[in-house]
Amino acid sequence: MQKKLSALVSVLAVGTSTIALSASGAMAQSVELIFNNTLPPFNETYQVGIRDFAQDIIEESQGDILVTIPDSALAPADRQYEAVRDGIADMAVMNISGITQFVVLNGIGELPYNAPTAEAGSVALWETYKEYFEEVGEWEGVRVLSTHVLPGRQILSVKADLAPDEPSDLQGLRIWATSTPLVAAAEGFGAVPMDTPYPELQENVARGNLDAVFITPGSADGAGIRPNVTHVTQIPGGLGTISFATIISEDKWNELTEDQQNAILRAAEELPRRAGEANDAGEVAVEDVFAQIPTTVAEGDGLAAFQTVMDEQVNDWIERAREAGLEDPQAALDFYQSVLDRELAE
Repeated sequence: MQKKLSALVSVLAVGTSTIALSASGAMAQSVELIFNNTLPPFNETYQVGIRDFAQDIIEESQGDILVTIPDSALAPADRQYEAVRDGIADMAVMNISGITQFVVLNGIGELPYNAPTAEAGSVALWETYKEYFEEVGEWEGVRVLSTHVLPGRQILSVKADLAPDEPSDLQGLRIWATSTPLVAAAEGFGAVPMDTPYPELQENVARGNLDAVFITPGSADGAGIRPNVTHVTQIPGGLGTISFATIISEDKWNELTEDQQNAILRAAEELPRRAGEANDAGEVAVEDVFAQIPTTVAEGDGLAAFQTVMDEQVNDWIERAREAGLEDPQAALDFYQSVLDRELAE
């Protein structure tokens, strides 16, 4: 076996960050992949799913592949799919909710109850994709290398004296909700969903523009709104979440040699689990702090009332999945749940 090559990150004068090899002559022979990024450097998905994944590709290819991560995004966050499909970038990590007009099936990972932990949900989404969704062929022009989800969103109150234990407590309130199921849930609860950029969340909370946020404690802490949280309402498995896919251009993929393709696939092994673990770690880190905040675990009639609304999102996905060409959506849901059960039991 060739001598193992070490990777390093260097900032080039042309304004890109290239994960390059410290091996003589390796760069001259390398195939270059442009890995677009819209995430900040402290973000867990960036660290594991982009930075570390890029380095793993280089090491697995023994220097045959060079990965360049532009310092500035080549396309906005909601245009990652089009950017890769149309050849503006070769690779990207993208939010599934931004492409529901193209991709329906992977939305299973964003549904209520389906992300009790990010690790379990990420593994379940990836295995369900490979078992049921890949052959349907929704991802025109790109190849999916990995998928992962964030931990299930909960209800964090940022308004004094707001401690919801049933949907009626949220009637008419302004709620920060991002993914499609979360927006639908807010509307189903009679609230007004507000989808503003995550970096602006702290300002919106400070200005009193929101009454509650559908988020996790870790993400709330990262957004700087932890001091504003007055109450947490926990929904088992989550209200829903945000899911991601790591994609590569189909044209670029077809240009690679079989050895290069296999190097990328080896680098992507267990990436769903690693990305999920990293996002779960952010929640564990704030457990002690949020343990001091009043918390209600939804149960009984209150939980049933929440579930009545959330179940509508599951039923809607089943209908849309069937229209998208999935023969048995319920079988996919059952399979997804079986993986969750297996992962949570380990």
